[in-house]
Amino acid sequence: MLTPSSRLCPNEAEVAAKVMDGEAILINLSNGIYYSMDEVGGFIWERIAAGHSLGDVASAVARSYNVPPERARGDVERIAAELLKESLVLVADSDAPAGAAPPEAAEQGAPYATPELQKYSDMADLLALDPPMPGVMDFPWQEPSGKASG
Repeated sequence: MLTPSSRLCPNEAEVAAKVMDGEAILINLSNGIYYSMDEVGGFIWERIAAGHSLGDVASAVARSYNVPPERARGDVERIAAELLKESLVLVADSDAPAGAAPPEAAEQGAPYATPELQKYSDMADLLALDPPMPGVMDFPWQEPSGKASG
């Protein structure tokens, strides 16, 4: 059961994720299903990925979007449970990462929309056949050492 002190971490072995223009895009590489979350969801994802507790994330949501703390807590816990159910995150150790600062707030007064995890399976078959390979560009290219002359 998730509590305000629970910490989650991205399931890096199976998930590729990026936040672009505030929207979180997540791809489950094991089944090819991809997901998106709007700006509030992207805000939540960034703070979960940074290792903050769900309580700290909810407090940052309440401050940033000027919503009641109870609503922020409920929305964060619901999204966290959905992310966990979809195997996009894992439960992390309860200890805070070394040197972790409280989560930063977004620009105050930003419009609040209830965060939703949108699920898309239309490319699941394609992505399952040829999944993206996170980090593949991190390998330097080397020319083959023994070229055949001919």
